[in-house]
Amino acid sequence: MPILIVAIAAMLIQQTVATTAKLGLPAIFPAASEELGFDPEFVLVLTAANAAVGILVMAGCGGAIRRWGALRVSQVGCVLMAAGMAAAAILAQPWLALGPLLLAVLLNSSGSTVATPASSQILQRYAPPKWAPLVFSIKQTGVPMGLAISGLVLAPLAHDQGWRFALLALAVVCLLIGAGLQPVRKEFDQDRDPHAKPSWTDFPNTIREVLASTELRLLAGAAFVFVGIQAVFMAFTITYFTELGYKLDDAGVLFGIAVGIAVPARIFWGWLGSTYVKPRHLLAFLAVLMAGAIIWMGWFDKTWSWWELLGVSGFVSLTVLSWHGILLSEAARLAPPGHAGRLTGGVLAFGSAGQIIFPLIFGIGLRLDGHLVAYIVIAIPALFVAQAMLRPNRAVR
Repeated sequence: MPILIVAIAAMLIQQTVATTAKLGLPAIFPAASEELGFDPEFVLVLTAANAAVGILVMAGCGGAIRRWGALRVSQVGCVLMAAGMAAAAILAQPWLALGPLLLAVLLNSSGSTVATPASSQILQRYAPPKWAPLVFSIKQTGVPMGLAISGLVLAPLAHDQGWRFALLALAVVCLLIGAGLQPVRKEFDQDRDPHAKPSWTDFPNTIREVLASTELRLLAGAAFVFVGIQAVFMAFTITYFTELGYKLDDAGVLFGIAVGIAVPARIFWGWLGSTYVKPRHLLAFLAVLMAGAIIWMGWFDKTWSWWELLGVSGFVSLTVLSWHGILLSEAARLAPPGHAGRLTGGVLAFGSAGQIIFPLIFGIGLRLDGHLVAYIVIAIPALFVAQAMLRPNRAVR
C-alpha cells in the first residue's frame, strides 16, 4: 500500500478520535449539567478553558514533536484524552464538580490539541505539494466525523446509559486508538531528533515566527476568526436544540447529521483548492458564506421544523467546518522542511485564542439581546478576513 495512503488513513483515524474526545463533554453536557447543578450554557466556559490550554499546547508542542516524533506525540495525546474523560466521569460529583471538570478539560485539551500539528508534520513529508490542499482536507474530515460521532453516538449513549458511561466508553476508545497507531510509528517518526530538547521558549519563539511572516500572520488571523465561530457552533448547537424543545438524544442526532455534511464538503473544497481556485481566494469565499450561514442560525425558534433546522445547520457545516484542509496546507507550504508541525501549531494557537474569545462574546450577546444579535456579532469578523484574503498584496507568490 502506498505510504501516502497509510499516512492519510492513520492521521484520519487520529483526528477523528481527537475531535470526538474534544467534543465529548459539550455533547453530553446537557445531561451532566442537570445532575451536577450547572446552567447548560456553562458549556461555553468549558470551551474557553479548553482553548486556553490549547493555545499553549499548539504553539509549544513543536519541541516534543521534534524529539519524540509526531506519531508518538499523537499516542501520548490519546492517553491524555482517555485520562480526561475518566476524570470527568469518575471525579465530578454534585458536591464537587468544578475542579474535576477543569482537570478533565486540561487533560483532554492537551491530548486532543496535538493531533493537528502532529498530523501536519507527517503529511507534509508525504503529500505532493500540488495536492496538499486535498490531502490535508481528507485528513481533516476527521473533524466533522468526530462531531457526527459525538452527536449520533455519544449524546444518545449518554441519554440511554448515562453520561458517565458514555465518557468512560470514549476513554477506552482513545486508549485503543493510541495502541493501534504503534505499527506505523517506526516509519512516521524516522525524522525525529532524539537530541532535541523541548523548551518553554518553544511557545514564544513559534508565536514570534508566525507574526514575523505576512502570509503566516494572515493565516493566523483567519484561524482566530474561523476557529472562534466554529467553537460556538460545536459547543452550543446541541444545547441550542434542547432549548428549542428537543430531547438530548434527538438534538444529538440532528447535530450529527448536520455536521456529517462537512465530510464530503471538505474533500470538495480541498479538490477545488488543488485544481481551479487559489487557496487564499477559496478561504475568502468560505469566510463570506460562513458569515451568512451563522447569522441564519440566529433566527431559529420553536416554530422551525426539523428539516429547516437541519438545512441551515447543514449549510453552516459546509463552511464553518470545512476550511481546515485549505488553511493547514497553506501553513505547511510556508513552513521550512521538518517544521510543518511547529508552524501549523503556531497558526492554530491563534485559532485557540479565538476559541476563547468568541464563545465569551457570544455568551455576552446571548445574555444581553438574544440569539440573533449574538450570532451577528461573531459573524462580522469573517467578512474582514475575506477582505484581507482578497487584497492584491496578499496574493500567493
